[in-house]
Amino acid sequence: MHVTPIEDAPDLDGALHLHPFLGGSVSSSTVRLFADLTGRYDTGNILVIKRFPTGIEEIESLFINEEDSVTAPDVIGLAAHSRRVLEESPQSSRVLAPAEQSLLLEIYEAQYDWKTPYLQRASNQESFVSDLGRFVAEATWQGSRIETDDDILGELAEFNRSFHEWLHSHGLQDPGNVLSAAIEQLQNDETRQRIQREFDAVLVLEFEEFTPIDRAYLAWLTLDVPLVCVAERDSAIQRLWNEAGRIENLVPGLSVVDHTETDQRARPEAVASHLATGDQPDTTDDGHVAVLESPTFEAQVRRIADEIELRRRADSLSYDEIAVVLQDSKAPIPETLRLLQNAGIPVTSATVGGLEHDPAARELYALVCRCSDRTQSDGAWSADRAHTTLTARIENPTDLSGLRDEVVERARTAGIEYALWHWILETDLKGRIGRDETPLDAKTQFEHVREVLSLASFVDDSDLIEASWGTLRHGLEREMERAASDRVASELETPTEGVLVDTVRVVKNTTKDTVFMVNAVDRDYPADPRFTALFPTPHLEQLDAYPSYTTPTESDVKKTFSTETELLTRPLRAYYAALSRRFLAVGARAAENRLYFGTYREEAGGTGSNLQPSRFLAAAEEAVGPFERIKHDGIHSHGSAVEFALTRSDRALDEIRRAGVIGDPVDVDVVREDFATIQTLLDQDLPAEVREAIQTRVDFAEGVVHRE
Repeated sequence: MHVTPIEDAPDLDGALHLHPFLGGSVSSSTVRLFADLTGRYDTGNILVIKRFPTGIEEIESLFINEEDSVTAPDVIGLAAHSRRVLEESPQSSRVLAPAEQSLLLEIYEAQYDWKTPYLQRASNQESFVSDLGRFVAEATWQGSRIETDDDILGELAEFNRSFHEWLHSHGLQDPGNVLSAAIEQLQNDETRQRIQREFDAVLVLEFEEFTPIDRAYLAWLTLDVPLVCVAERDSAIQRLWNEAGRIENLVPGLSVVDHTETDQRARPEAVASHLATGDQPDTTDDGHVAVLESPTFEAQVRRIADEIELRRRADSLSYDEIAVVLQDSKAPIPETLRLLQNAGIPVTSATVGGLEHDPAARELYALVCRCSDRTQSDGAWSADRAHTTLTARIENPTDLSGLRDEVVERARTAGIEYALWHWILETDLKGRIGRDETPLDAKTQFEHVREVLSLASFVDDSDLIEASWGTLRHGLEREMERAASDRVASELETPTEGVLVDTVRVVKNTTKDTVFMVNAVDRDYPADPRFTALFPTPHLEQLDAYPSYTTPTESDVKKTFSTETELLTRPLRAYYAALSRRFLAVGARAAENRLYFGTYREEAGGTGSNLQPSRFLAAAEEAVGPFERIKHDGIHSHGSAVEFALTRSDRALDEIRRAGVIGDPVDVDVVREDFATIQTLLDQDLPAEVREAIQTRVDFAEGVVHRE
């Protein structure tokens, strides 16, 4: 493992243009800075680096339009650029894909001999490998050696070191280690000068998010090269997991150019500004802010689906003009995706891969389970469930047993990837996707099929793991559960079609016409510190060497967040409560026209505890005026149509049965009205499968039985 001495990096030398939160148009200011650079250098020789890999195409278009040029600047995310440096450097280690790294981590942990009793017990827990994986990702990206007297943290650091040594000895590199490895390459004068021949100047966006190791990378990259950085006050979210303070106080080598706020704010912007700064904003009447109140989390997401369809009809919005935003990658993104998909909303996400909910990927996973050993692993599908899934998916289910045997035989003779290709060709999987799915869904499913095939190829070729169906099954299960960590600069591909369902960091510095902030309740905003299940929070408060910021003082809190002015008794809790408010502000800022906060009352499992709307909403309402409260009674999404048909037809059946048994009266007019409403739904533009499901249930209520 490369260990990068951050303190040995040269000082950054250049200019830092610092904007207030929502102060003027940062994009306009950035365009002016870019135009100034193009007055001195060719457009194609200006390197633009973003901390987050989002909105790159929009920035390229903005710069091209401003310069009226056919030459696009080189706009790239930080992680992608560090990988480029490695690719152009004389080093031979192959950088693993995240799915491959996750599989090898699980294999290595299974044979690792934990020494401390605490970790011995923890390693028996189901979530241990996932928690360990997050620790490894965060510690690896930061690149600094963990020096601690704590036995547990010390052993975790030793595991991280030995795991990377094991990878390195086999010519492999953790994707989280590319930044450290790239810094090592840039320290070589010949390599750095060769890289620097590709650009004459560097423009850095989202500089407020650059952590110490990110800044060290930038310092080596821009040594003796003109550097211009753009940052916003009260906007940092990701960096604050690693260090406290304002960015301008951490880079003494940069000359600060202050920009001031001038414009009034529409209501969504005013709410975001108040959440970020605590100031009283100057507000116009433009825009709309509302709260969607629901009894449960599931009902909240269904009501979001209803509002999405209502706004699409009323405002002629496309799905990609809408975002559904959750706090971070530990939030229930997969559940939100599933509920919206069930309601007929096309969705996409950069943080969650979506294999678990993809029909084509599930088909291949079912095949892998069917071909693997009869012993069922935790989380793996049973042979019966896999068989049922495959029977429902392929056109000639009677041929399933013979085809399965052919697949197993081809895996034995030619490898698992070849065997999967045999299934794909024999069952016409690609043709079925192309015929049966929308262009957006087809594109997504083809990509997921490629991911499964790529992992199968790695299982076939790697000497470190057993080339078996069981190994591939474990790898797919881990990939279905994996969400990209917020705390590293992941090379995310931000999708552009469908409703974006993702974290605050993915929507930062992008805009959507309509934004839904999910779970705006006091459990999440403010949230308790969310680090890892490997340590209880009181233990972490004593571990300043942990690869996240765990030991803030009262002074740290106040110098980092302008919203915090009260006396603090628990600085760690106060620090992360203020950070969660910052997350809410940055997510809300993405709303250009309509901003919704989703709330719900009841915890899952019927514990009886009630959740209150976030206290930050009350503060924002006091600052900018009351928000509309929305409780949907209408039917706007496919999911609502199905839910209405099922519940109302079942209710009618129950009332009729009771009338025959205990003599309860039946209000025939109400029953007739319900079924008239259902018939109206059937007459609407619904997908064929939705209409068929509703019709079947209505027919059943009328005594008609459908038989295949």
